[in-house]
Amino acid sequence: MTSAKLLAVVEVSREDRVRCQASGCNHGVFRRIHVVLESEKISVYGSECFKKLFAGTAISWSLPYYTSSEGRCLTEEERQLLIENTARLVQQFEAERQTQLERETGLKPSPAPVTPVLPPLPRSPVTGSAAQQAAEEQAKQLLRKQYGINPELPGWYGLVQSEAKRILRLGN
Repeated sequence: MTSAKLLAVVEVSREDRVRCQASGCNHGVFRRIHVVLESEKISVYGSECFKKLFAGTAISWSLPYYTSSEGRCLTEEERQLLIENTARLVQQFEAERQTQLERETGLKPSPAPVTPVLPPLPRSPVTGSAAQQAAEEQAKQLLRKQYGINPELPGWYGLVQSEAKRILRLGN
């Protein structure tokens, strides 16, 4: 089995349960929904299928990257994203994580909360250094490979910028 990463454990109301994506399962799940990145694909599993699929691997005892091990109750909007576009929900979790990090480190004043799925603002082609542009291109390639997304689409700009900043920090 390829390496997998536990991104989140989430919960929805019993009436709004979602389908487990394990092969042959399709059961409705509402508690301890596991959002997993494996082989560049994001999947949603119930706790029993998660245990069966990942028994004896590092992911089975790892903590979720974006939520606590107890899980996070999703809003109706987040539940819709979980069903329709799980990758975008993960992007929203990443934007929230970045905002929290900025608050904790004090690197940037925290603006009023903004929905992270807004399209990026147009950028002037003259702005940005060659290193920044190269880092953005590398970040886009990494995101394509790691998450199987198209970072050119609206809503991914923040994640691209976050990854580019990380690449620039590692290069210094």
